[in-house]
Amino acid sequence: MNQLTKGVVIASTLVAAFVELYLATRLTYVELIGLVTAGFVVALVAGAWRPGPVTTLLLSLVYVAPAIHVALGRFESASLEIAWALPLLGLILSGRDGWRWNLPSRFRWPLVAWALIISASWPIVFMRELDFRTWILPLPGVANTSIGITPWEAGLAVTYWALVNLIGLLWFDRLFGWYADGGLAEFRARAIYPLAIVALVACFTGFYQGALDIQFLNPHQWPYMRRAAGTLGDANSLGAIAALWAPVFVVLSRRLPNPWPAIAGVTGVALAALGVAMSGSRSALIGITLGLAAVAFEGLMAWRRSAGPARAMPSMKQMAPIVAGLVALVIVGWLAASGSSVASVVSRGFLRYVPFYGEVGIGQSVYEIFWERYGYGPAAVLMIKEHPLSGTGIGSFHTLVNDFSVKANGWKLVPDNAQSWYRHMLAELGVLGSLPWIAWCAVFGWTLFSRSPPAADRFTVGVLRGTLAAFGVISMMGMPGQSMPVVLTFWTLAFWFVLEKGVAAAEAKPWSPVVWGATFVLVIAHAGLTYADARGDLLPRNRSTRFGWDYRYGISNPERSADGAPGRRWTELRSLSVVPVKGKVLKFVGWIDHPDADERPVHVRVWADRTIVYDDDLKRSAAIFLDIPAPPGKTHMVVETEISRMWRPRDFGRDDPRTLGLSVRDWTWE
Repeated sequence: MNQLTKGVVIASTLVAAFVELYLATRLTYVELIGLVTAGFVVALVAGAWRPGPVTTLLLSLVYVAPAIHVALGRFESASLEIAWALPLLGLILSGRDGWRWNLPSRFRWPLVAWALIISASWPIVFMRELDFRTWILPLPGVANTSIGITPWEAGLAVTYWALVNLIGLLWFDRLFGWYADGGLAEFRARAIYPLAIVALVACFTGFYQGALDIQFLNPHQWPYMRRAAGTLGDANSLGAIAALWAPVFVVLSRRLPNPWPAIAGVTGVALAALGVAMSGSRSALIGITLGLAAVAFEGLMAWRRSAGPARAMPSMKQMAPIVAGLVALVIVGWLAASGSSVASVVSRGFLRYVPFYGEVGIGQSVYEIFWERYGYGPAAVLMIKEHPLSGTGIGSFHTLVNDFSVKANGWKLVPDNAQSWYRHMLAELGVLGSLPWIAWCAVFGWTLFSRSPPAADRFTVGVLRGTLAAFGVISMMGMPGQSMPVVLTFWTLAFWFVLEKGVAAAEAKPWSPVVWGATFVLVIAHAGLTYADARGDLLPRNRSTRFGWDYRYGISNPERSADGAPGRRWTELRSLSVVPVKGKVLKFVGWIDHPDADERPVHVRVWADRTIVYDDDLKRSAAIFLDIPAPPGKTHMVVETEISRMWRPRDFGRDDPRTLGLSVRDWTWE
């Protein structure tokens, strides 16, 4: 069962990854498909032989790949993270241990069940957004929401979120297979140091952007918002990465020979702090504050332990370089930032929530920060209320939030996350789908704050504990976990903490048949409810009748008649239209213009609310006239058409490049 469940997760992840690669690159970056696929194969083969160097190489790209895309003049988006994520997946799957679970017993059930939930449900949600018809994926003009998100974009969000979860879980599992058995030093060399170096590059780039040139490698809306994205292409991701690494730089600097610990530690923390400041991320500011507070506390405790009974404060000689370095860097950073165009957390309204200082009271601050969140909170709560067991589907929140906000708040929102990782996951997965990750949070929280063994490096354990706990806190008021680089960083630091804590993979024990059975029941129940909702009120055609937008595919806008009579629409081979009911009878009229249709009749079928109302051959000299009664008590009717073949006017000497199907008179009611 170990290998079977791992195989299911791997298969689902591979499908999601290659679908993501196609959707992310097919329209604008098609040459990347071959390059990334080759990278996957090379990593899969080379990883089985030399996993260490391959790990170092791939992790060196995680934080800088977006800047490379921008430098090459390409449109950068989060979905292009697949350029390094797919080769990383190849590395994860390399070797025999890649095809079985390596997690310790305490983590195995929640993380395996979590992965199975995502693996089983994301294809259902993906197909739902395509109306369970893959051929509509590239069609233009199809709107899955009232603000026009296309099936292509909605599907891309589903695969991206599935990969954020699945690749993170598989990476965490694979680290145990490589390094759990006494591989701490190699793990730091192969994973921690490469990530730390590129994190410094990202923070320095963010500082350069904020202090000197906000346009430099800074894509999308970030220059307009006066926020620096560093090399990550996203200001929030830069802030989260900088906040995570600031305390870790202190831990790493302790291993250097004198006088480098003070110099490296101060430089690393200062650059990370500047990265947070230039990103303008308010949650990152809270995260770095909590993380550095953990550094200060653990430093004090380490000093007390080392000083013994005759404790003495560090001498001025010992403290002078650290203090001088901090003062100098703060002055330089302040001078640079004061003359920059970057938007600080202060200018973004952070101080209004500070207790006893801002104009917002504590109660109102808690409500706005942790609950309301500019309208996203009520929209998420409405999703949870309507779909409490299985949720709205992984990767669907961004697509659905605007329409749900109109019902919950009375106004539209820009598509975004739930402004809380926990609420976001609950809205997308429901209670059943959330049981594994909730169990993981409980188990990892217990591991985080349980007593360390005597041989553990207490300072490192304490700082990592504070850093990971800070990440959990800011996830209550933000979504740092929606970025794949941030998620990969979290799982890497979590593994480091577990390794320092002495939680070895050798603890793993086989599951009993009862546990396996209960897990499969949970996964199947969640997938079944997800499918039922996908065929029910969450199907795009059904959402359109509730939220009120024009949902159709395979049929054109009406061509208006010059004499004022109803115009006509052209169909593809297959079409669907959600037609508002505006009378008692729909007067359906259809015909074909194929020049050869009298000799070669075209077979046409028409459905109304899934009931076939016409099924016959049609000649050019004839037409279809149907009186379709309005469905009792319904506000909309679903009309579908199918035609056996299309025709091209250009093939018959006409100056018209289109490919045309059935002609349908614009909807007329009596």
